[in-house]
Amino acid sequence: MNGDEIVWLVILLTIIIGDGLALYLYKKKKIPLWGSAIVMALLVPVIAYSFVSLGIHYGNKNPGNEAADEWQGLAFAGGFIVIVLALNAIIMFVIGVILNIYTFIKKKQNA
Repeated sequence: MNGDEIVWLVILLTIIIGDGLALYLYKKKKIPLWGSAIVMALLVPVIAYSFVSLGIHYGNKNPGNEAADEWQGLAFAGGFIVIVLALNAIIMFVIGVILNIYTFIKKKQNA
């Protein structure tokens, strides 16, 4: 599996699992959508650090590879993962705030 494929796999799985769990909890009225977005934003560095540290750990096992080039690629991949997942959390936060304002106004009008 190519390095780019692994990065996209990590991003897509994280977004699918994170957004799916956030929507499930929102529909069950357990936690607001903006709350889930804050939790996701706090987990972004953990996910990126885990990806980079696993890559460095397994990159050192390959004999003959130039470690500096490999680590630069891992750093760029980790940065890309952080940017994409942070943007996902920001978008979810904005949508959650808009939904809360909408439901607040709707309840005020009905009362």
